[in-house]
Amino acid sequence: METLLRQWAMLRLIPRHPRRIDSGKLQSELEKLGYEITLRTIQRDLNKLSAVLPLVCDQSKPQGWWWEADTNLLEIPGLDPQAALVFKMAEQHLSNILPNSTLAALAPWFKAANGVLQNQIEGTGTWLDKVRIIPRGQPLLPPVVDPGVQTTVIQAVFEGKRLAIAYTPYGVPAPKEYEVNPIALVQRDHLLYIVCTLWEYRNPMLIVMHRIKSAVILEKPAFWPEGFDLDAYIHQGGLGYRIGPPIEIEAVISTSVASILMETPLAEDQQLDDLPDAFYRLRATVADTKELRHWLRGFGSAVHVLFPIGFLDL
Repeated sequence: METLLRQWAMLRLIPRHPRRIDSGKLQSELEKLGYEITLRTIQRDLNKLSAVLPLVCDQSKPQGWWWEADTNLLEIPGLDPQAALVFKMAEQHLSNILPNSTLAALAPWFKAANGVLQNQIEGTGTWLDKVRIIPRGQPLLPPVVDPGVQTTVIQAVFEGKRLAIAYTPYGVPAPKEYEVNPIALVQRDHLLYIVCTLWEYRNPMLIVMHRIKSAVILEKPAFWPEGFDLDAYIHQGGLGYRIGPPIEIEAVISTSVASILMETPLAEDQQLDDLPDAFYRLRATVADTKELRHWLRGFGSAVHVLFPIGFLDL
């Protein structure tokens, strides 16, 4: 039983192509899980298991191992029908949001979910004809992301290492070289952002994955800026292209806009007061972002901002 549990733990540590893991790293990770094992035993186990499982190795030193990219999930217990339905709904929702390289990494889970649902003679499987997820706003196709770049960036984030990248900022004709200290990854709609700092600067900024042309992991540790809080950064408008600190906004809005904000408030301190002629006075403290201004402009004459004066003119 001990051997079975150890081998099962080892198999779960092996990544899918194009990532790889070597025997030394496997030994280190297994030791963290409480398994004392020699490199010789690991190599012997891998050779035996690769004879019956889609495991692949290279001839480098140390030798690297990986699962074939299209390998079926090896999970015990398997997906139940309800979990399979959730994966199927996620596939519908994410297919127009995530880059193809990310979707490819999720393909084994989607495939497993489809297999479970196809085997449902009645009941849960019929939900596939009854459930749809429609994204809000104008649907856009996700940008093309280099799968090798994405794999490298994600590995650097999770291993806490810096990156050397070639990156094309918006409006710049050719890529530029940067040393990036990656802090976190944030997926928003169809864009994947890297929250990071550059070189030895300490001010967090955003770059988007699809504009990275090449990426190489450096043997330099990444750092977390002192006092930085990812949730606070997002809440304060970091991903909405923040213009300044939070502001108090006052506006006169139509009933149609007020009905939206009654169900989904703009802020925790939002106030809506009745005005004559089917209008409302809105007061709220909000992050000052380009996205907020764009959203308010979208309502046209149904929103008139009183304060700050000229807010929508910027």
